Amino acid sequence: MIKKHRHLYLLISLCLLFLLLLPACGNEARDRSDEASAPSGETTSETEATTEETTETETTPADVTTEEPTTTTEEPTEPPDPRLDVLTHYSEVFVVTGVNTFLNVRNEPSQNGLIIGKLVKDAGGSVLENLGNGWYKIASGGLEGYIAGEYVTTGPEAESLAVELAQEMIQVTADRLNVRSEPSLDSEVWTQLTGNTVIPIEEELEDWYKISFNSSYGYVSKEFTEKAYYLQEAVNWSSIANYSPARQQLFAYAQQFIGIPYVWGGTSLSGGGIDCSSYVQQCFRNALGIGLPRTSYQQVNRGTPVSLNDAKAGDLMFYTNSKGTVDHVAIYMGDGKILHAALSFGQVTVSAYNYAGEPAAIRNVIGE
Repeated sequence: MIKKHRHLYLLISLCLLFLLLLPACGNEARDRSDEASAPSGETTSETEATTEETTETETTPADVTTEEPTTTTEEPTEPPDPRLDVLTHYSEVFVVTGVNTFLNVRNEPSQNGLIIGKLVKDAGGSVLENLGNGWYKIASGGLEGYIAGEYVTTGPEAESLAVELAQEMIQVTADRLNVRSEPSLDSEVWTQLTGNTVIPIEEELEDWYKISFNSSYGYVSKEFTEKAYYLQEAVNWSSIANYSPARQQLFAYAQQFIGIPYVWGGTSLSGGGIDCSSYVQQCFRNALGIGLPRTSYQQVNRGTPVSLNDAKAGDLMFYTNSKGTVDHVAIYMGDGKILHAALSFGQVTVSAYNYAGEPAAIRNVIGE
C-alpha cells in the first residue's frame, strides 16, 4: 500500500516544492523588470538634466545681449562746410595769389590799358573769358575788366582757396538800412547803408548783426539783409591822369599800400598794420612833405573847408562815430570814392565815399 501510494506522495512533494519556489521566482522577475526599467529611468533623468542645461545655454546669450546690446552705430555725418556757399557767387572762380599788395584791373587786355580797378591779394571773382594770351576778362565787385593771368589761380585749386578764404558777410536788401549805435530800434541811428552794400559781420545776435565802421561798431537789423560767404572783390579806381602833379604824386605813393592790414593805433606801412590817421599822415608827409597831426580828431582842423560839390581828389574826408566825434579820415579820390585804412574792411582799400554815411567835414590841406 505504501508502494502503491509512493507515486502519489512524490507528486504531492513536487507540488509543495513548486509552491515554495513560486514567490522567489516572482521576486526575481520583478527584480529583472526593475533592472530593465532602471536604465530607462536614468536616461529620462539625464534627458531632463540635458534639457535644463540646454535651456541655460540658450538663455545665456539672450542675457548677454540684454546687458550688452550689439547694435550697429552709424558714424555721425559731418555737416557741409558753410563756406562752400562762396562758390555759388562765381561762375568760374579765380583768386589773386601772385602779388604782395594789389593787382590792377584794366579796361583792355594790355599793360597800357587804363586802370579801372584793383584787386588785393586773396581777392577774387569770376573768369568771364580766358583770352589765351595771358589775360583774363573778369567780373568782380560789380566791375568788369582785364587782369594778367600770371598773378591769379584758377580751376580746382582756386575753388579750394576760395572756400578757405571766404568771409561771412551780409548784403543789404533794402534801399537804405539804418546803422544803429545799439541793437535796438529805440537806439540812435548812426548812419545808413545803401542797397546791395556788402560788409563783413563782426558778430551775429538774435535779431541783429554787429558790423564795424571806421574805428567803431554799429548794428543793423537782420530783416533787411542776406547773409552769405564772399571773397574780397575788386574796388573801382579813378585814373589820376587828370589830377594836378601834386595830387598825382600823392596817389602814386598812397596806392601802393592797398591791402595793408588795418590795426587800431598801428603805424606800419610795411605790413604790420596801420590805422586811418597814421596812413593819411605818412602818405602826405612822404609823398608831399606836408605835416599833419597824428589823429583824425586833430587833422580835421587843418587846411580849409570844402563842400562836397567842390571836393577834389586828394582832399580829406572826415567821419564821425555814433556820438558825433570825428574818428575816421580818408583821402578823396574823385568819382565818389575814397582811399582809406578802414576797420570795416580790415585793410587799406577803396570804397564809396558815403559807405558809412556822408562825411562830417571835407578839408583841402594841399592848398591848390
